[in-house]
Amino acid sequence: MKTSRLPGLAFVSIAVILLSSLSASGAAAQTPAPTDPIPPDPAVITGTLDNGLRYFVHENDQPENRAELRLVVNAGSILEDEDQLGLAHFVEHMAFNGTENFEKQALVDYLESIGMQFGPDINAYTSFDETVYMLQVPMDDPEMLATAFRILGDWAQGVRFDPEEVDKERGVVIEEWRGRRGAQARMQDRQFPVMFEGSLYAERLPIGKTEILETAPVERLRDFYEDWYRPDLMAIIAVGDFDDREIESTIREQFAGLTGPAEPRPRVFADIPVDHPPRVAIATDTEAMQSQVGVLYKQPPAPRGTVADFRRGLVEGLYSGMLNARLDELRLQADAPFLVGFSGQGQFARGVDAYQLAAVVGDGGIERGLEALLMEAERVVRHGFTGTELERQKTDVRRAYERRLAERENQESIVLANRYLQAFLQDSPYPSIETQTALVDALLPGITLAETNAVAQAWLAEEGRIILVNAPEKDGLETPAEADLVGVFASVSGAEIEAYVDVAADAPLLPVVPEGAPVVSEETLEDVGVSIWTLENGVRVVLKPTDFKDDEILFSATSPGGTSLLPDDLMRKTSFALNVIAQSGVGEFDQTELGKKLTGKAVRVSPLLGSLSEGIGGSSSPQDVETAFQLIYLYFSAPRRDETMFEALKAQQTAVLANVGANPNVVFSDTVSAIMSQGHPRVQRVSQLMDDLLQADLDAGYEIFRERFADASDFTFYFTGAFDLAMMRPLVERYLGALPNLGRVENWVDHDIDPPAGVIETVVYKGLEPQSRTQIIFAGDAEYSREEAGAIYAMAEVLQIRLRELLREDLGGTYSVGVNGRLTYRPDEEYSVTIGFGSAPERAEELSSVVFEEIERLRTEGPDAETVGKVRETQRRGLETSLRENRYWLNQLASFERGGWDLNEIPSFEGIESWTAEQVREAAVRYLRTDQYARFVLLPEQKVP
Repeated sequence: MKTSRLPGLAFVSIAVILLSSLSASGAAAQTPAPTDPIPPDPAVITGTLDNGLRYFVHENDQPENRAELRLVVNAGSILEDEDQLGLAHFVEHMAFNGTENFEKQALVDYLESIGMQFGPDINAYTSFDETVYMLQVPMDDPEMLATAFRILGDWAQGVRFDPEEVDKERGVVIEEWRGRRGAQARMQDRQFPVMFEGSLYAERLPIGKTEILETAPVERLRDFYEDWYRPDLMAIIAVGDFDDREIESTIREQFAGLTGPAEPRPRVFADIPVDHPPRVAIATDTEAMQSQVGVLYKQPPAPRGTVADFRRGLVEGLYSGMLNARLDELRLQADAPFLVGFSGQGQFARGVDAYQLAAVVGDGGIERGLEALLMEAERVVRHGFTGTELERQKTDVRRAYERRLAERENQESIVLANRYLQAFLQDSPYPSIETQTALVDALLPGITLAETNAVAQAWLAEEGRIILVNAPEKDGLETPAEADLVGVFASVSGAEIEAYVDVAADAPLLPVVPEGAPVVSEETLEDVGVSIWTLENGVRVVLKPTDFKDDEILFSATSPGGTSLLPDDLMRKTSFALNVIAQSGVGEFDQTELGKKLTGKAVRVSPLLGSLSEGIGGSSSPQDVETAFQLIYLYFSAPRRDETMFEALKAQQTAVLANVGANPNVVFSDTVSAIMSQGHPRVQRVSQLMDDLLQADLDAGYEIFRERFADASDFTFYFTGAFDLAMMRPLVERYLGALPNLGRVENWVDHDIDPPAGVIETVVYKGLEPQSRTQIIFAGDAEYSREEAGAIYAMAEVLQIRLRELLREDLGGTYSVGVNGRLTYRPDEEYSVTIGFGSAPERAEELSSVVFEEIERLRTEGPDAETVGKVRETQRRGLETSLRENRYWLNQLASFERGGWDLNEIPSFEGIESWTAEQVREAAVRYLRTDQYARFVLLPEQKVP
């Protein structure tokens, strides 16, 4: 068997030369030879066993005490025989339903018992060309890792295909197919044959055909498995907090014995023609919510292995970045031609790349939207980009790589695992971040406008072009014909197009730096590393420095009140306008100008106006944190009233809402909302949003925004991340200390939005597909405590596991079931438990009955010890990783303070494990009341004879 830990010589040949060639005076790096290969990351151990299996091993401690494992099979639906359509995906399902070492559901049971969740931590997918199995496992017990590798080995060549289990799983796979059906799927059915014409891809969608899924003999699943699950088509990927040499040894021992067929079938790759004449694929549907238009330009696959390839990728990325900036600017015009416009290039399918121009447009706007996309691309062909655009884009690219370099010790294992997955499947390079940054430093300065301008000319070819249109089908809405769409290209070709004028404001972001005010009191919580400052103007600041990320600071701010202080009619009249103000820029800068002003800065600040509070949220790099403080100050002192933004976003929202009533899921959710709120006018429903939009008042919204942010004395700011207190103190005092202080004493108002009493049964008939959705909601008054909140959460987790086992695994009646339980104390003390699942319409009643049977069992017997253990371990494992995340601390600091709880208790495992099985049973008795619930069922439309 072959194995190698890359010695770093190839790395030295480029990366070290690039890094060392930067002189002390800051001279530019030497440009490497275009034909030089891009060296792989020397931290990765790779090897190939004698049987052909490859492996990638990378020692990495983000997150700590976890390992990301992958079994990658270079085989998917494209390799199915005519009587196997859908069986590649079916085989993937069966890998979780009985293997050599794990009978039936024992595999999932074991993984859940060590705290891993089915879905987030245990999963798999099947595509046209590959099947990938994914595990995340803890590292604190060597036996857990050893078992995880046994599971990978079982998946590789130990799946059992028990006929009884196969028959159970048929329903689950069909329910997965059923859940994906709808307007988008039906339009895709009509467009894929055009997009993939002349290729086997048109006939091999991974989900397959239901008639085969329902009847395929077990032998045909086993045939696919034995034909294609073989070591020469496999790779093992392991990234995690372990000793990499020990893991390599484990892989070699575990997988060296895998064998392949004596006469293996050739692994063919389906060709996709890229040299065909232009095509058009138009699809409409009565349930479609939006119109979309796009142009797909298929291309031969671009090589990726050399320095020249890396440089080409930079050029193409600069082109798309600059064009997308122009499209976004166009989107924000008052009479914009589209809601969203996009330019991008990437892989279309294995062995084929594609460039795409696409837009979401309003009803009747397909031709105009297409014209706008083509106009902007043609504008680049004729006039090119400007020097200022290129320099801004280069600055942003350079800054992105600088941030990645700063976080090189904090790369997430899941990201690295996905990188090596592509390295195996597509022979993609996987250089270190140091190498990538060195290449960017050496190559980016030399890229010229002529090169970026030439990209459009090369990509906008007629050969391989496909025009794609999706649109609602309804009375009074005409969809353009093929000739109309082709005519847009001729029209643009003959049009006069002016050069783009790049307008960027030169004014400083903050014309006058405020004097601020000092910190007047301090408190330190040593156990959790939290400092609390109070400023002279009343602003409170809660700070937790961390070492989780080297280039991340997160922050939020909150003040009680929000829109709850507004009367009903004013709230509805201004809700949209308030959102516009938050997106209109600050001071002298509108949204577009602000984006240009912030070029090269890693900073995001957004004002928030919720139902119970107003606040600020955002993030920044440590080196850009002063800019974040300036933006916070400006949102308080100089928000913008932007009529153009108002009209642009109003037009966009109008287009979005025009057809939402056609979507059965929207109608269903709207019905649930209306009934559960008892029609309360403050609960916004989709069916009312158009009326609210027509009444939207920008002036009133602007005044309310100003009024809500006119007093900072009751605001608390929270900061977590890579900072020290000495760095933050002058910024806090200068900018937060300068915020206005009116001394107001406010709180939110409870408007008595309560769920209905008693039992409610509602059926919604909407939709063309044979689909059903069931939602069961238990809700009512409660007495809040943290202990009780923990019990109801645990109860929901217990119930979800049990219902998954019953509805999915035993009955094959649904693809997934979700249960959510919570207690709230704002604005009122209430409980809610929501159970939701999809199914065939004819099985909705049956599955609901099983749900209520399990609820009754939980109420009388309580949870079984095995399920209790799973939930406890999952909660413990979740907290274990959460405590190393800035986002978790930011949310917990605000939540604990809002509840009046001791911040020192945030890291406590005892808080989440304080519930008992008996408390869960008692919670089920209190909250899963059979005399107080609402059940909603979505069924297909009933056809009138």
